[in-house]
Amino acid sequence: MRRARLRTSLCAVALAAGCLSAVPAQAAQAPRQVPPQAPAQAHTVTYDQYAVKVDGKPLYLWGAELHYFRLPSPDTWRDVLQKVKAAGFNSVSLYFDWGYHSTSPGSYDFKGIRNVDRLLDEAERAGLYVIARPGPYINAEVSGGGFPAWRKTHAGVNRTSEEAYLKDAREWMSRINPIIARHQLTRGTGSVILYQVENEYQGGRQDADYMQTLIDWAREDGIDVPTFVNDGGANKNWVSGKGAPDIYGFDAYPNAA
Repeated sequence: MRRARLRTSLCAVALAAGCLSAVPAQAAQAPRQVPPQAPAQAHTVTYDQYAVKVDGKPLYLWGAELHYFRLPSPDTWRDVLQKVKAAGFNSVSLYFDWGYHSTSPGSYDFKGIRNVDRLLDEAERAGLYVIARPGPYINAEVSGGGFPAWRKTHAGVNRTSEEAYLKDAREWMSRINPIIARHQLTRGTGSVILYQVENEYQGGRQDADYMQTLIDWAREDGIDVPTFVNDGGANKNWVSGKGAPDIYGFDAYPNAA
């Protein structure tokens, strides 16, 4: 697969054994003073023909990728993300796998090994920007490109504007988009800096209405970081007009705009 990704950019408290018994009763019962938390600092994320910018400053994104659904142990996510940071990267690309979270229509699991809130928190703690890639189709060399098995029993051609497919796709996006939204750099509550619309959507499909629908859903669900597409083929399907994300490119062929 050709990739020329955008290169944008505990404190532990220990109590000694028995120390509480030595504390005077009045002190032990005194309310604990909790320092006020600093307010979230929102940032602007913009772009021009040269770079993505954070608060007006150009950012070179140098990214790695983590497939959390192939590493079903949340305790290891921090280790991997810290290693990504230590290796010199400043961002991590994350696919979100619809089929991994939904075993049946209307059923969605974001707990335990599927807790992507925790994943996004860990990426922020590691000091990494996040490039969010929620699909609905992700490819990623997973079964069905990330579509849940139950989609095969439903009407509607996948990845089109057919109503039956859009109904199922909306179900997924309405679950994952709000999670991504609350971790956006633009809110000061996370490090999500870019949002990918679909994945490798090119060839004979070219359904601009479908692409526009995905963008509209993202905005409705609170996504306000720039959107991008990774159809970098010679077709240049989404450069302008309906279905065009904010930033075009990636996985680009030579001389693709």
